[in-house]
Amino acid sequence: MKSHSIRLLILGLFALVLTGCVTTTVSSFDAKKDLDKAVLTYVQIGYGYFEQGNNQQAKEALTKALNIDAKSPGAHMGLARVYDRELEYKLANSHFKKALNYGESTEVHFQYGVYLYNRGDFKGAYKQFQHALEDTVSTRRAQIFEYQALVALRLDKIDIAISSYERALALNPVMGNSFLGLANIYFDRQELDIAYRHYNGFIALVRAQQGRQNATTLWLGIQLASAAQDKNALSSLELQLKNRFPNSTEYQAYLKWLAEQDAA
Repeated sequence: MKSHSIRLLILGLFALVLTGCVTTTVSSFDAKKDLDKAVLTYVQIGYGYFEQGNNQQAKEALTKALNIDAKSPGAHMGLARVYDRELEYKLANSHFKKALNYGESTEVHFQYGVYLYNRGDFKGAYKQFQHALEDTVSTRRAQIFEYQALVALRLDKIDIAISSYERALALNPVMGNSFLGLANIYFDRQELDIAYRHYNGFIALVRAQQGRQNATTLWLGIQLASAAQDKNALSSLELQLKNRFPNSTEYQAYLKWLAEQDAA
């Protein structure tokens, strides 16, 4: 009986050991989840540092993410933006391409498009914005259309620029730059009624404190208000240009234009 009891005790302890092993085993799936979470955390930390302007800390965090997963699109895009800020354009371009190779996304296409636009590669930027616009539910869609319009203007695709500005406003009616873009296009075409209508869309945003005037926008408004014989608007715009931007090239152009008007 005594040996039988000892044998049962040993079997019981062995069962407890087995049970302990089962409960503490981490599956490969769980391990991957933990690594993915660590990568995401480092990427988020890196982006946070980037937004604060702390480039070195951002690079360190994003590099830690790549040490865990060398194919993390988010980490590569983060490094691309940091290197762009540091004027390390070859490194920035390399990381943007890696971000696209390892996982295309609307945000990567958009950020790469902005990068290429700023570098003067308008054809490349246009291509990236076209890819980004394939995502019809992107919250950036209006902004992407606005950038596409800017690139289209650089490429002399005026009709596409008009369409892109209009689509940006259809998605988000507080896109002041889109109103101004359309106003400028139609002003250049001497379709002044249409230009002034779009300019007044911008003015409505300014009044709602969702847009700001500068010397360029005031000078455009003066010319359009004069053509429309809108005397109240003209007086207001002239006064703002004179008081706020007396040393601007736009104010000098206005004085020259005014002298020509008086001579006529």
